[in-house]
Amino acid sequence: MYSMHEHRTLPDALLFVLSVFFRKIFILQLVGLVLTYNFTDCDFEKIRKKYQEVIYQALEKYMNGIKSTEFNNPIYCEDPPDCLTKIERITFYPTHGCTSLAKEIFAIGTNAALTLQCPGYSGMQINNTQAKKKRKKREVTTNKCRKQVAYLIELWRRFSRIS
Repeated sequence: MYSMHEHRTLPDALLFVLSVFFRKIFILQLVGLVLTYNFTDCDFEKIRKKYQEVIYQALEKYMNGIKSTEFNNPIYCEDPPDCLTKIERITFYPTHGCTSLAKEIFAIGTNAALTLQCPGYSGMQINNTQAKKKRKKREVTTNKCRKQVAYLIELWRRFSRIS
């Protein structure tokens, strides 16, 4: 027969594993909150000029003649920091069906503008080795990517009007 000690060992071990697991999840969530940049101290005027000089043309070229209004899902931002937060998320964080935007010219310009004009913003790092490998298997511009870029165009337009 099992002793009382053996019956406790399994539940105790399970409780220990679960507590470690949930502690790690909590820490990862906390780190995610800390690593989010709030864009309040940026030079909005200089970012707007960079948008007008470089980013706008690159976004339009990416769309290749397709109007952003063809994608009928409006996106909104409240103020310049909110616009930049959404622009950063859509530009640099891949979504299902559209994983390559961070390597596009408009993304490089966006990264440069944010890095130069937002004190403490570290910018997004693209691993050159990964970029070279991915270039070989370059993602065809999909409708999902164009929809993401249409969102970016709307966010940049809104940012330009309110900054």
